[in-house]
Amino acid sequence: MIVEFSVKNFRSLSDLQTLSFVATNLKSSKDNQEVDVNNIIDGETRLLKTVGIYGANASGKSNIIKAFEYFCEAISSLPSPESRLGKLTQPFLYQNNYEEQDSFFQIVLLIEGKKYRYGFTVKKNPDYKNDSNLSKELVTSEWLFGPKNVNQVKLFSRKSLEIDMTNLPGNESIAPLEYEHTLFLIHAASYNKDICAKIRNMVRGYITSKFNLQSDFYRFHSIKQIEDPKFKTRFLDFLKSFGLIYNDIYFKKENDSDDKYSLDKVFLTKKACHAEGKVVTLNMQENESEGTKKLFDIAGLLIHALNIQVSGLIILDEIDSNFHPSLLIKVIKLFNDPNINKANAQLLFTSHDTNLMSASLMRRDQFYFTEKESNEGTKLYSLADLKGIRNDADFAKQYLAGFYGGVPVLSDFLIEKNVNEDGALGD
Repeated sequence: MIVEFSVKNFRSLSDLQTLSFVATNLKSSKDNQEVDVNNIIDGETRLLKTVGIYGANASGKSNIIKAFEYFCEAISSLPSPESRLGKLTQPFLYQNNYEEQDSFFQIVLLIEGKKYRYGFTVKKNPDYKNDSNLSKELVTSEWLFGPKNVNQVKLFSRKSLEIDMTNLPGNESIAPLEYEHTLFLIHAASYNKDICAKIRNMVRGYITSKFNLQSDFYRFHSIKQIEDPKFKTRFLDFLKSFGLIYNDIYFKKENDSDDKYSLDKVFLTKKACHAEGKVVTLNMQENESEGTKKLFDIAGLLIHALNIQVSGLIILDEIDSNFHPSLLIKVIKLFNDPNINKANAQLLFTSHDTNLMSASLMRRDQFYFTEKESNEGTKLYSLADLKGIRNDADFAKQYLAGFYGGVPVLSDFLIEKNVNEDGALGD
């Protein structure tokens, strides 16, 4: 499970920003005490099941998602002679000598009930311009801390190619690190199946993002479920819970080697309401709405995440795109319901939809905001960080009124004294 993710000097995230899934000590109002029970994963570290990020356009919401996404991509990659860190070396531009500054990324995870803190710093290699045989990007430092007895201990640390892995189990089998752009974590995971492999497998297998860019990856999960008779009924029941009632659903391949999961090959059958015995066949691509298509694309992954034994994280940027507010509320409730989300899967989303900002749906510490500061940097903060907010407040109304920040600052486009009589702009 994810405890927190931190980033510094990446795109608009100039200063250190931390997104935390740790539940605060606040309590909901008497009318919403069930929210405190349902929305928190209880344990030594109490964690939130869902976190949403709000903010004006261009305030940096998606940069938080990108930082998390690219961080996970880097850990999921295999060691290679060529650098794959280019996406992470995007330093904050509004600073002196920005190309010389390190970018910082760190995650805290709970694996098998134990807490681990892993991170690294990266930057572009200034010598690459003169010698293309060198690494294009550099890992300047890297670290992993894990539990031992009561306190955490440094399992390994790194400066450039120098590694201190005295406390890392199985270190005797790990070969020397060859490339400055290779993360030691994924290098070590190739040699033994201890904690480095567990961390990499956790990030690689149970953190999923990029819905907007790779909807066919999500769709793959849905199609595999409707092709399996054991899971098709469950899939239809899932759609039914969202008010989408079908008799059957199937995927029609053009031939046995067809591996393209396009929506025009998905068909649904439904009984006609006013024609007894008549069954209508619908094509997902041609006959259904954009919202239904999106729900179909994500349904398989949601069902999978809510039913596996290992807790995972699903990241959805702009979750409200093509989704009716009532469907969004249903998705949030699925993750927060302990009777459905038995694996304690977590959801991170960005949105502009204030219908989700209800004290009866989520706690104050589950809402984050992004806001541009005077230096063009992004500030990330939680609603729980703000003082004087009542637990039973109308979060949506106060947010839109500007009480929490994170809303657009609008100014008049036309200034009366600068408009000529003929309507043209003046000097």
